Amino acid sequence: QQLQPALRAPLTLTPTLTVSEEYNDNILLNNRDKRWDLITGFTPGLTLTVEDPLYRLALGYNFTAEIYARDEDRNNAFNRQNFSLDSFYRVTPQLTLSLTDSFSFSTDTNLIAAEGVSTGRDRSWSNSVTPGLSWQATPLTTFRLFGSNTIQRFESDELRESDVYKVDASVERRLTPRLSGVLGYQFGYFDIEREDITTAHTPRVGGTYRFTETLTGTSVVGPSIVLRSGDSKVVPTAAASATQRLAFGSVGAFYEGLVGTAGGLGGTTLNQSFGGSIQVTTLLRGLVVELRPRHSTIDSIHNDSIDVDAFTVPLRARRTFLGSMPS
Repeated sequence: QQLQPALRAPLTLTPTLTVSEEYNDNILLNNRDKRWDLITGFTPGLTLTVEDPLYRLALGYNFTAEIYARDEDRNNAFNRQNFSLDSFYRVTPQLTLSLTDSFSFSTDTNLIAAEGVSTGRDRSWSNSVTPGLSWQATPLTTFRLFGSNTIQRFESDELRESDVYKVDASVERRLTPRLSGVLGYQFGYFDIEREDITTAHTPRVGGTYRFTETLTGTSVVGPSIVLRSGDSKVVPTAAASATQRLAFGSVGAFYEGLVGTAGGLGGTTLNQSFGGSIQVTTLLRGLVVELRPRHSTIDSIHNDSIDVDAFTVPLRARRTFLGSMPS
């Protein structure tokens, strides 16, 4: 986003084409039957942005056509599809309404959900829609209210589909020029196939502190009270991050612990992850290189049925050759 050119017209249409080469030593996502392949991907995409000082609407869609070097029967033009919506409307200078939506379809089950849990190679999709509002009551105080609905669906009958609803309310107040405090509450409703309904209540407190002009840290903590069929559990949840801007880009670190699901394995689970990020933007004009190692653990809250440990090290390079084309 840092390298995207400023919009030069109220309506901007941006076509993209990505060519990728992937080596995968386990294309079936099954450690008992590991098969490797080289996969060439062609990803055409289109983004439409309509922007004004009072509103913004950004729509994006792309799909990936994949060509397998060893197993040509797996070639498919729509193995992966993604759609995104990012919008807001400023009702008054103090009140802003927003709406985001993210849809993902893939035969790789670890790609369709934030948890990143792999449950084999299966046609699956997820969609998350988030309406919200932000009201700046005073120059120092802002109230925020967001809701979300996240759906996960799988073709395999063995996997567990889920509907998760959340409501998040918070108040943020700037206490000093460097420090802002946050008080909030989140309610979660988990409807997971073949499991009892689970709810989670999470009061939270935290803040953001700007140590220097280039170093900022954020931390929010609070207990989650998880209720299911008369059984209650209290688990600690938190989110913390720090970002340091540097001459070549930025570096950062994060930790997140929250109540969620384990993808097609079900839930409800305590999902914890920590990692870092390195972003380099000065190698070539229009080039961004990112390294984002991440370690995640996913554990059942009410029993010991789920215990997942995952480590990922994504390395990405993105080059922008042409700017947006105003319409």
